[in-house]
Amino acid sequence: MKNASLIALALLVCCTTASASMERSLAAFEKGDLRLAHTLLNQQHTTDYQKPLLLARIALKKDQDEAALQHIEKALAQHPNNPELYFAHVEVVAKIAEQASIFSVSGYIKKLKASFIKAVELAPDNAEYRTALIKFYINAPALFGGDKQAALTHIKELEKTAPFEAFLTRLQLAGMSDENEEFAHLIAIGQQSFATDPRFFYTLGQVYRERDQNEQALIELRKAATLKTTHWQQEKARYQALVLIGLLSKELGKYHSEGEAALRQYLEEAAYYYDLPDKSQVKFRLAELAIDSSKTAMAKQLLNEVLTETLSSQLQKKARTVLKKLART
Repeated sequence: MKNASLIALALLVCCTTASASMERSLAAFEKGDLRLAHTLLNQQHTTDYQKPLLLARIALKKDQDEAALQHIEKALAQHPNNPELYFAHVEVVAKIAEQASIFSVSGYIKKLKASFIKAVELAPDNAEYRTALIKFYINAPALFGGDKQAALTHIKELEKTAPFEAFLTRLQLAGMSDENEEFAHLIAIGQQSFATDPRFFYTLGQVYRERDQNEQALIELRKAATLKTTHWQQEKARYQALVLIGLLSKELGKYHSEGEAALRQYLEEAAYYYDLPDKSQVKFRLAELAIDSSKTAMAKQLLNEVLTETLSSQLQKKARTVLKKLART
């Protein structure tokens, strides 16, 4: 009896320690200290699904896409009814598909779509999952599973639990389907009902950019970037708007001062969220703007910071290439 009590106590201590370590790993990850999070995770022996999930996301940041896929698929084998893992699987497969050959991309897109659908089936009230599936149906070519009618069906479901998110997806559907009268009607509703929400203007800016109306996109993104926020979803939209302003100034070949100011504001103010642009990536964009403005010294400093800070091997390679070019000029 005494031995049984000791075993139970040992198991309790072990489980408590593992839980505390997982909390430390998650805290490091959420603060953006991915190196520390990776070290802590590798020290753990746990069946918690968050371990492979975080390892996969860290691997993605390092451009170790196949390793990320292995982590997620192993986790799915152990936790086949976890919607968060299916949603993460989408993220990993999408990145792999971006670099896949034309002969293999179709298979990846099918996997991606299947995981989107499974995540929504397992968590039907999760607005993020359903919104992402709707965007897939809107933006994917019909050959790869795009389906405007399926998008509309899911929008109607989303309206039951998240009417504002449903409105934004309906705005995207109208804008990307050349339904100009409906698009104008929804814009008018948004301007009247959601004029203080940066998510409306950020979404509108995205749609205009997809329609190759970059000047109009910039106008809407400026509005999103200047609005006050009251919760993290609005905050993320404002930060994303700042990054897009910087990107558009580069693409348009003008408004460089505005683009530089927007990217600097992002670097100074943005809290860390895993699904926001990495600050090292933003520094690289800022360096590109600096080069366009003949600010060579500033560009070199930013690129060297990128080399020190980023986990991405691809971004490191880009930064080294640009630095070599600058050294020759």
